[in-house]
Amino acid sequence: MSDKRRKQRQLFDCALEIAWHDTRQTSHTLTVRAIDLSNSGIRVESSEPIELGTQVYVRAERYGLTGSTSVRHCGRRGVKCVLGLEFIPDGKATDTDETQTFVDYYELLQISPNADPDTIHRVFRIMAARYHPDNKETGNNDRFLLLTKAYAALSDPAKRAFYDERHRDRRAQPLPVFGLKEFVEGLDGEVNRRLGILSLLYNRRRANPEVPGISVLELETVMSFPREHLEFALWFLREKLYIRPGDHSDYVISAMGVEYLESELPSHGNLSKLLHAPQPDKSEPNTDSDSGHALALVRTR
Repeated sequence: MSDKRRKQRQLFDCALEIAWHDTRQTSHTLTVRAIDLSNSGIRVESSEPIELGTQVYVRAERYGLTGSTSVRHCGRRGVKCVLGLEFIPDGKATDTDETQTFVDYYELLQISPNADPDTIHRVFRIMAARYHPDNKETGNNDRFLLLTKAYAALSDPAKRAFYDERHRDRRAQPLPVFGLKEFVEGLDGEVNRRLGILSLLYNRRRANPEVPGISVLELETVMSFPREHLEFALWFLREKLYIRPGDHSDYVISAMGVEYLESELPSHGNLSKLLHAPQPDKSEPNTDSDSGHALALVRTR
């Protein structure tokens, strides 16, 4: 290390939490102790080694330190390991999960995309305590790591702006699930389209209660059906009082619509995949909150 770089480093003695996936995609969470800090990275003392190049999520809320790092150095110091973690610039994270799939962090946290920083912080702390691996009742390491990623992306203004751009682009794209023949052909296709509309409105109201409506144009885009193919389903849902007109020509789900959709869960086991926030599941081929629901909502005879 050069003298110049040594001068840049400052002592930084505190406990912080790190989370990462190993080469087998197993999630890990660990409390480590920081040694020193610079503009380019942080050195920590860990009880276990981490492979070079691994992306590690760092969180020390008390010091305003959250974000993605990459392991650039790993060496032994007695029984401990010293890790050199280099900060990854905003928008440059290369985590395998995120390059293959997109997770809706707002849906994960069940908050509005317009949520203020205090709301994001408060909701994260509640959910992180629930899913922290140390919680013997409800701890879930995979879910906790996903929450950590969400908080790292949404708690920093620059990172959130980058994520929001991807989020807007993603929401404007059709969901692959609606391309299945079960949504296109015959009577079952008609029934599945109704359930699809209700599920989209259900998720929108739950995640964004301030703006719970979806326009016909957005339904066309997301479901990849022309409005002519949706008119019968929308008429039926209006007549049954499962949906109602909202503001600006939008549709919103009603309380009766919520009850009906939830009543369908026992006979449509896969329906729950589209009604819950995304979470990692190694038994599923894809955990993407959009394309990962390729079998969701399919009505079976």
